[in-house]
Amino acid sequence: MNDRPVSQITRAEATGAGHLRVGDQPDLSLRDFWRTLQHRRRTFVAAIAVCLVVALAVSLLMTPKYESVSLIEVNKDNSDILALDVLRSGVSDSLDYNMTLETQANVLRSDTLALEVAEQLGLEKRDEFSLAGAWFDADRLRAEQRLPVEKAPLRRRRILQALHKSLTVKIVPGTRMLEVRFLNRDPQLAADVVNTLVGDYLEQNFRTRYNATAQASEWLAKQLAELKSQAEQAQEAVVQYQREKGILGTDEAHNIVMAKLEELNKQLTAAEASRMLRQTVYEIAKAGNAELISTLGSSTLFGTSAPTNANPLALIQSLRAQQSELKVQYAQAATKYGVAYPRLIQIRSQLQELESAIQAEIAKLATRAENDFVAARNAEDLLRRSFERQKEEANRLNDSAVRFTIMKREAESSRELYNGLLKKLKEAGVLVGLRSTNLIVVDPARASAKPARPSYPLNLGLGLGIGLLVGFGLAFAREGLDSTIRTPQQAEAVAGLPAIGIIPELEPTRLWRRATQISDCSLLDFSSSQLAESYRALRTALLYSNGEIPPKVILVTSAQPREGKTTASLNSAITLAHQGAKVLLIDADLRRPELHTYLALASEPGLRELFAGSKEDASEPTACPQVPSLWFLPAGGRRASPAEALGSGHMRELLNGYREQFDFVVLDTPPVLAVTDAVVLSKSADGVLLVVRAAQTSEQALLRARDLLLRVNARITGVLINRANLRSADYYDSYAYRSSKFGGRYYGLS
Repeated sequence: MNDRPVSQITRAEATGAGHLRVGDQPDLSLRDFWRTLQHRRRTFVAAIAVCLVVALAVSLLMTPKYESVSLIEVNKDNSDILALDVLRSGVSDSLDYNMTLETQANVLRSDTLALEVAEQLGLEKRDEFSLAGAWFDADRLRAEQRLPVEKAPLRRRRILQALHKSLTVKIVPGTRMLEVRFLNRDPQLAADVVNTLVGDYLEQNFRTRYNATAQASEWLAKQLAELKSQAEQAQEAVVQYQREKGILGTDEAHNIVMAKLEELNKQLTAAEASRMLRQTVYEIAKAGNAELISTLGSSTLFGTSAPTNANPLALIQSLRAQQSELKVQYAQAATKYGVAYPRLIQIRSQLQELESAIQAEIAKLATRAENDFVAARNAEDLLRRSFERQKEEANRLNDSAVRFTIMKREAESSRELYNGLLKKLKEAGVLVGLRSTNLIVVDPARASAKPARPSYPLNLGLGLGIGLLVGFGLAFAREGLDSTIRTPQQAEAVAGLPAIGIIPELEPTRLWRRATQISDCSLLDFSSSQLAESYRALRTALLYSNGEIPPKVILVTSAQPREGKTTASLNSAITLAHQGAKVLLIDADLRRPELHTYLALASEPGLRELFAGSKEDASEPTACPQVPSLWFLPAGGRRASPAEALGSGHMRELLNGYREQFDFVVLDTPPVLAVTDAVVLSKSADGVLLVVRAAQTSEQALLRARDLLLRVNARITGVLINRANLRSADYYDSYAYRSSKFGGRYYGLS
C-alpha cells in the first residue's frame, strides 16, 4: 500500500484499516491521562466547583453543634487495703494496664451510666432525646409514659441512641488518660452531660471498690472475733494457773528444751496466721462474687510454684474485661439492629461462654484456695502436735514453770495477733475512703464558645476530595463517550484513509477580520497567514496524491452539513490558482448553493442551465477578477432531481470538456450522508477530498461516508481535518503540530 498513490486505496484495504482500531487500544499512559484532563478541564473544574459549593451550602445549612471535653487520668491500682496481694503474679503490667484503660472506656460508654445522666439532667424533656415527632404504636407509647425509663423500651432506646450518637470516649495515645466528648446544639448542655457522666462514673467506681473492701472486712471481722475470744481465754488460763500454782514473777528456764519450745511457738503462731489468711481468701472465693474476687489482686497465695499464665485471679480479671467489652458491643448492636440480628446471637453465645468460663475459673479458684487452706491447716496441726510434744517434755523438766511460760506465751501471741489484725481492719476502714479510687479528673468539661460542627475546612476538604473524584470520573466518562474525530491520527485509525491536511481554527478576532474580507475573494491573500499556509500544504498533498500525475477533477464533500466543505473547496481552488494554474470552481451543490455569496458573483445562469440542453441558454464559467486564473461556475436555479442530473452522461461530458479547458476542476458537492449527489458525482472525479470537522464529525459518520464512496469505487484522495484547535490538549504532545505552530511564529505567520 505504501508503493501506490493514496488515491488508489481499495475499499477492502480502507475497511480493513478502519477495523484495526477495534479492540487494539493502547494502554492509558500518564500523558494520555494528562491530555484527557486538559481536554475536559471545563468538566473537571466544574465538578470541583459544584462539589465545593454543595459542601459550603451543606455547612451553612447544618445546625451548629458545640463540643465539650473532659480528661480523666486512670492510674495503676496498687492500693490493696487489706494487704491480701502480698505476692504478685507474672502478668505483664503494661498489658494489664491497657486492659484496664479499655475496660474503663467501655464503662463510660455503658447504658447504665447513660440512663443515670439522662435521669439527672431530665434529657427526655428535650426534643432531641424524646419521642416527639416519631412514629410509634400510640397505645404502647401511652402505656410506657406511666413507666420509668428503665422499664420503657421505646423511650430508653431513644435516649440511648441520642446519647451514644453524640458521645465519644477514647484513650489518648501515649498517656494514661481517657477523653470524653459530647456534641449538642446547647453548649451548656454538652458540658453538663460530660460532667454528669464523669461524676456518675467516679461515684460508681467508688461504690464498687468500697463494697468489695467492706465485704472483705466483714469476713476478717468474723476471724477477729474468734481470735479475740481465744486471746481472752488464754489470758484467763494464765491468770488461773498462776493462782493455782502460786507462781509470781518466775523467769523462763534458759535451756535447749525451752528454746525449742519457744521456736515451735513462733512457728505455730505464723502457721496459725497463715491458716487464717488463707481461710479468709477461701471464704471469699467460696462466695463466688467475681467483683470481690477481682479486688484480691494477683496473689500467689495459691501456690508460688504455679506458672504465671495459670494464675486464676489474672485469668478471671481478663475474662471479666472481655465480658464488659462484649456487653458494650451487645448494647450497641441491640440498639442499632434489634435482638434478632445474627451478630447479637453470636455475642449472647460468647457472653454465655465467658460467664461459664468465669464461673469455672471461680470454681477452680475456690478449689485452689480450699487446698491452700487445708494445707495451711494441716501444717498448723503438725506444728501444734510438735509443739504439744515439746511442751510435755518441758513439763517433765519443770512442769510448773514451763506450763506457766507456755500459757503466758500463748496469751501474748494471741493478743499480738489480735492487735495486729485489728489495727489493719481499722486502717482499712479509714483508707477505704481515701484510697478507694485511682481516677483523677484532670480537666472538667466547660461550655464552648465556638461551634465544633460544622467544620468548614473539613467539609470543604471533603467537598474538594469528592469533587476531584467526580471530576475525574466525569472527564473520563465524557472522553470515553466522545466518538468525534479530533486529530489526523484518529481519522486515519478509524477510516483507514490518509489525513492529507489539517486546517487550524481561527481565533474569534481573526475569524471576524477574515470574514469581513470574504466578499472581495481575498481570504487567503495574506503572505503571513497560518491559515493560508495550511491550505498551501493541502495543495501540495493534493498535487502529489496520485504520484507524478495530479488529479485534475477534485471533488470536495463531507459526511454531514456545516463541516466546512464549501470553505475548503473555495480555498483549495484559490491556492491552486495562486501557483499559476487555470482552475475552475464549480458549485455542484444544486440543493443549497453558497459559493456565489462568498465570491460576490451572480448565482444564475449556471450548472442547471447547462443541463437544460440548449446552447443558447448555456452558461460559461465566470472569471474571478480578484484571483487571477480562477474561474467560477455557479449552481444556477434549483432542479427537481439534482442527483439524476449530476450522475447523468451530460455531466460526465461536461467535466470531460472542462478537463481539456482547465488545469484543475474543483467541485463543491453536498454532504454524503444528507443526499446522494456527491456519491453519484464521485465516479467522474479523479480524487475525492473528504472534509471532517474536528470535534464535531463522529467516527460513525466518517465510516458511513467512506463506505458510501467506496461502494461506487470512488477514488478517495484523503481526509481533511477542518477547524482543528491546535491549542487544545489533543495536539499538546504532537511534535509536528507544535513545530508548525512555533515555526509559524518564527516566520511571522498570524
